[in-house]
Amino acid sequence: MNPIIIAGTYTTLDEPLSVSDQVTFIRNFSKRGLFHVAVSNESQEVLGIQDVQPITSEGKTHSHIGEIATFVSLTAQRKGIGKSLSKVTFKEAKELGYRKLMASIRGDNGQALSFYQSQGFRIIGTAANHAFINGQYIDQIFSEKLMD
Repeated sequence: MNPIIIAGTYTTLDEPLSVSDQVTFIRNFSKRGLFHVAVSNESQEVLGIQDVQPITSEGKTHSHIGEIATFVSLTAQRKGIGKSLSKVTFKEAKELGYRKLMASIRGDNGQALSFYQSQGFRIIGTAANHAFINGQYIDQIFSEKLMD
């Protein structure tokens, strides 16, 4: 994750994560969440991570909606890692009762936007100047995929 964060163009996360931060994230991960990791067979290097978490923990009115996030190593992008992760994630998300997944994408990350659209997501809106990163405002694009 940290090389992706440090690159400053793929995510709105703006500070590297410590090992402790990552352990806390995993320990506190939602029981209804999904967390998949793609690992190289040869080097055992993490190639990608994809997770889905419930959009809210309050009530049942939105329990069918999950928020998806995908991170692919800078050295493994455009090699089908995200697509492979999505195939497993979508199947398991449906099994867990998710009927809609939402993705929040940096407005200046055309590669991520193209990826999510190729996986069946459609843009539902743009929040102008939603994040302030490295001295500039960045739009955030919201998209959704119905799992039917």
